[in-house]
Amino acid sequence: MMVRGQIMKKVGIIGGIGPEATITYYQSIIKDFQKRLGTHAQLPELVINSINMYKMFDMLEKKNFGEVVDYLSDAVEALEHAGADFVVMCGNTPHIVFNEIQENVNIPMMSMVETSYQRAAELGLKNLGLLGTKFTMENDFFKKPFIKNDLSIQVPNKDQLDYVHHKIVTELENGIVKEATRQQLITIVNEMIRTRHIDGVILGCTELPLILSDEDFNVPVLDIAQIHIQKIVDHILN
Repeated sequence: MMVRGQIMKKVGIIGGIGPEATITYYQSIIKDFQKRLGTHAQLPELVINSINMYKMFDMLEKKNFGEVVDYLSDAVEALEHAGADFVVMCGNTPHIVFNEIQENVNIPMMSMVETSYQRAAELGLKNLGLLGTKFTMENDFFKKPFIKNDLSIQVPNKDQLDYVHHKIVTELENGIVKEATRQQLITIVNEMIRTRHIDGVILGCTELPLILSDEDFNVPVLDIAQIHIQKIVDHILN
């Protein structure tokens, strides 16, 4: 696609992880794109391949990581065949096998983990709290670039971790937002601020911004979806 003499790249999105995040990515990419061009008379070209999130979660629960890689690699290749120039995943959890997927496919992918780390480094944060699914909080795929560069990542205690995961999967992934859940999540983060001395909190699931925002805390909040989306539009505009 060419706009005002500039060649634009087409983004392929692995959606369905979850549906709410897919909607956010679609709408936010368009809004940011149009804002930068200064017109509503242009739209970015994109393609979405919406996978079965629960099928992926079941594979992860059983630690069938090879099956997850194959499932997501097929989804990426379908986007390449649909004309995408690069691919992103609109959920953080599947980044647990991001490197393996990228090795399997020819089309370049943009990591949400890397864009999140870059933003934390820009803000000068050193000790961050991480909320997300249990796959994100218990594994090290998201933490690696932070720890490699001397930033610390803290996660809630076991009971709190299970609570956060349960609420994400049973409520937020389905667009359900409850005030009682919001208050409990705020309590968990504030406890980490008080006892772990975190200087920022990472909303490490793309549905968490449905229920939490930077207005809820006295430390910076990293919305990994919006950070990712800004970089995606940068790349579309090249």
